[in-house]
Amino acid sequence: MSSFQTDYFILVFIGSLGVIQAAASMGGLRGLLIVKRPAAARAIGVALAIGAMMWFFTEPRIINDLDGGMNSNQQGLTFFIAAVCAAAATLAASTLVNIRMGAPDAPDSPDAHGARPAPNAPDALDASDAPLECGLDALRSRCWGRAVVRGGNRGGFARLNLGRRG
Repeated sequence: MSSFQTDYFILVFIGSLGVIQAAASMGGLRGLLIVKRPAAARAIGVALAIGAMMWFFTEPRIINDLDGGMNSNQQGLTFFIAAVCAAAATLAASTLVNIRMGAPDAPDSPDAHGARPAPNAPDALDASDAPLECGLDALRSRCWGRAVVRGGNRGGFARLNLGRRG
């Protein structure tokens, strides 16, 4: 990998980390946050994205692909690999930081069916009537690692919610 390609990878990796953190904090996906406070995660995410661009563009980087720059195929592949690496790093780091989130004995965690007890809920409601958290909604109340492990159960990450309950 050339120096330019390495710099481009770092730009996309750090920028993607920042965008993922800012988007997760704005979307309420607490299970994806590396910093537990959403406002701090949003600020850090924006700072990472802007800081990466400022770092990358401080030097003149318009290099023709014949003179050592990247052609469009290399640039597209480098972008894809860096973005996937940033997503994987986010999933791994957020799982380590939020490992207790969604544990059955953790405070404010969902019950065995993946639902949170509603405040002032009537006692007549059965636990099976509780709403399910599926797909990305599962990351609102548990970390990615716990959501994947529960993927085959009710309310897991891998189960598609097509409007049916069951």
